[in-house]
Amino acid sequence: MSRPVPAGDRKSHAATTPTITRASLPLPVPDAPSTLGPIGASCWVNVWTLGAGVYQPTDAYVIERYCSLHERRHRLLVIIEESGSWLTTGSTGQVVVHPAARMVSDLEGRLATLEDRLGLNPEARLRLGITAVEHQSRLDKFLSEGGDA
Repeated sequence: MSRPVPAGDRKSHAATTPTITRASLPLPVPDAPSTLGPIGASCWVNVWTLGAGVYQPTDAYVIERYCSLHERRHRLLVIIEESGSWLTTGSTGQVVVHPAARMVSDLEGRLATLEDRLGLNPEARLRLGITAVEHQSRLDKFLSEGGDA
């Protein structure tokens, strides 16, 4: 019978999820790509701001795709609103879902997948092990600096 391998010598899969901590000096928010319109650019700033210290420059392509899909979703919702209904008349006179509504549904599925990958919801952050920046109160700061009472 073999003995258990000491924890430090194990080479298989980790038993715990690695934790992604925020960098103490986060990178500045990069300029939004020129391919994004106003909705996408606003999303870009929001995502980079929320992910400050977690996202790296190599994440820009995924974030750009996420923001571009938000832009497209917004444009499709405007089309549906202008038509006045999520339903329309089909080729044989039957009531069908507006084609733009089907596209919105497809985009929302893609957005949900990217939200998970980017850690933009609580469950994804837990699964990815992204830790939030802890708020340090003035008392905590005072005590950590060794202040006397």
